[in-house]
Parts: sequence; structure tokens; C-alpha cells
Amino acid sequence: MLTGVPIQWQPVSGRSRSDSERSLATYRKVLGALAVVLVWPVIAAAQMPAGASTPASPKSLAKDLLPVSYAKTAGFSEVAEKATTTSKTGVKSCPNGAQEAFQSASTPTGVASEVVGCTTTKAAAAILKSARLSSAVTSAILPKQLGRSALEVSGGGSTYAIYWQRGRIVELVALTTNVSASGSSSTSTTTATPPITAAQQKVLAKAAVAQDDIHS
Repeated sequence: MLTGVPIQWQPVSGRSRSDSERSLATYRKVLGALAVVLVWPVIAAAQMPAGASTPASPKSLAKDLLPVSYAKTAGFSEVAEKATTTSKTGVKSCPNGAQEAFQSASTPTGVASEVVGCTTTKAAAAILKSARLSSAVTSAILPKQLGRSALEVSGGGSTYAIYWQRGRIVELVALTTNVSASGSSSTSTTTATPPITAAQQKVLAKAAVAQDDIHS
């Protein structure tokens, strides 16, 4: 998780289940590259802050991911990556994480969910602060429910991601509007991202709210 090395995403349909499961870090890698480039280098070398607490366990973080039932209802019926967890993100102040991804069976779109547990609220805030300083931040008006920390970032590969903070936890929901383009060999985080449509923005925002509702 969070290795920062983007690899190709291949659509689930047309491949065997075993092939799918072996390559399903693909979707997360596309959005993960965005997270690493914009976020992790800022805090990766930081020392654990004084008074740091034990972060939420990977198992508990998995419970905060976007519900499978919601993904299916929203049209993302294919499991592109089963929920996975780690206690070794490579970031001392935010060591634990969980992730999953889904894909539409009828259109080349996908949605991914990721939750990261940090040792302090300051470490979690550093992630949002770093992303906010990026030129890739969009001007989208996000749901008030996500709080003032919420922001949206666009990245190469037709991917848009919403980040927000809940105490010592950072959450992310990303929408890839063109899976085929995301999997091309020319994709990079510096590639211009096609504008997100109003309908796609609505799908992304609703998914983020659905994930945040878990805390309600």
C-alpha cells in the first residue's frame, strides 16, 4: 500500500478472477500515486510527534471503507480490489491503512476508497495541508458533512479524489472516469486530467458522503 509506483489498471470484465485479484492494486495504484506525490513525502521523513497515540488498527480502519452495498447501488458492481489492510504504509506518523476498489460493469469508470490511521491529529492534518498546497486542487464545492478539511484533487489518469479528516484518520474516495485511459502506458500524475462532468462530480461527492456516514 502507498508505494507510489503507478501500474496499469486492467478492467475486471474479460479476465479471470485470479487474474483480477493479482492485478487489482492497479486502480488503487493510479490514485495511490496521486496520494504519494502530493502527500506522503511531506511527512514520510518526520519523527513521530511527542505524545503520539497508537493509531487505529488496520482491521478497524477496514470497517470505515465505502460499503460494498453502496458501491453496488451506485453502479459499481464489480469488485476491482477486495478490502485489504496494512500496518506498514511506510509513513511513521500514519502507519496503518485500508483500501478497496470497485468498477462499473457497463462503463469504464471505477471508484476507490482508502482510510489511513495516524498517530496524532496533527499528522493527519499535515496530509490535508500538503494536498491543499498542490496546484491540482480543484474548485469543487464539497458536501458540508465532510467538514472544512475536505478538498478535491485531480490527477493524471482521469482520476479525481476527495480527501477529508476525521480526528487522527484521513479518508479518501476517488473516481476514475476512464479506466482505459488510466491504464495507458503514457499515464502519469502530470498528465492533464479530463474535466469531470457535473454528473460524475455528483457520483464522487455522494460516495464520499456514504463513506463518511459510517461515523454517524
